[in-house]
Amino acid sequence: MSAGRPGVRALRTAVVPVVVLAVIMLGGCGRMVGLVLPVSLFDPVWAADGWVYYLREVSSDGAELWRQRPDQSNEERVLEHAPQGSVCKKGVFSFLFASSDGGVGMAVECGGRWTDLLSYSASDKKLEYLASTRFLGGAVLVDGDGRGYVEVPRKCGVGIQSLADGKASDFPTPVTVDGKTFNVSGGDSGCESVVLVWSPAAVGDRLFFMTAPDSLGRLPLRAGVNLEDFTGYLTEWDGKSASARFLTEIPGSVDLAVSPGGRSVIAAVGSPENEAGIWSVDVGTGEKTRIVDDEEAHHPSFSPDGKRFVYVENYKHLKFATASGHAPG
Repeated sequence: MSAGRPGVRALRTAVVPVVVLAVIMLGGCGRMVGLVLPVSLFDPVWAADGWVYYLREVSSDGAELWRQRPDQSNEERVLEHAPQGSVCKKGVFSFLFASSDGGVGMAVECGGRWTDLLSYSASDKKLEYLASTRFLGGAVLVDGDGRGYVEVPRKCGVGIQSLADGKASDFPTPVTVDGKTFNVSGGDSGCESVVLVWSPAAVGDRLFFMTAPDSLGRLPLRAGVNLEDFTGYLTEWDGKSASARFLTEIPGSVDLAVSPGGRSVIAAVGSPENEAGIWSVDVGTGEKTRIVDDEEAHHPSFSPDGKRFVYVENYKHLKFATASGHAPG
């Protein structure tokens, strides 16, 4: 989530950039000649090559692609500028996501109206074009052909669309969860049948997302209303059936990641303060366990073996932790 990024992620949380003070003392005068630069970290992706890729933004010049070893033995810049895509001839990094082959997917924003989705191969440093669609807030791929799901801003709020053949499209039918029927993809009209749906995470054909059923009939959002004013539920759906199931209630602004085997979901909670931290949810039982306390947590990503995960703490640092059910190491 970039400090100045509009749309879906701006709705989910407001980013306060980290201020790094560079102070250089000259002679004995004690004169400050450094600069105050905001530095923010976003969207780590733990790739199959053993590196964690992430976006690093300094001031308002746009983000750069960096990577770091999980043991913090090495850190380096990969790309200084966002690459060209199909629509974007000159764009800026919007967010990163995990590609289905263990690589890194990147979203490049073109003037706030269009987004190019690309995949980056670290082994041969090649880029592959995946899709161009309107502005996105998130994406997840589920196979090597670029099929997946994307989070989109809509007139009625936030929704999730399916991604296939380079195009994002609405789900054709609504879904019923715990007696409530709504359109997962949101909409630009008929807001009375729409609820807020955000943070897609997937493994195979199983789609996980957050939804706020009590937002039904209350969209579009009025000024001053945000996600914390609704009750959020972690939900599992296969994307095809008429029904889905609530797994558990999770408060606040939430980012999700599902383990490689689909047995657990990590929910990183950025707010409110008394609920901030990370929860591990057992998909089979819906039982949740708080595994990181009292930290403003965002953008979790599992290691390829599912034993560890990385997340961003307060948009300042990459943090590494052991997944629930696995011994450290």
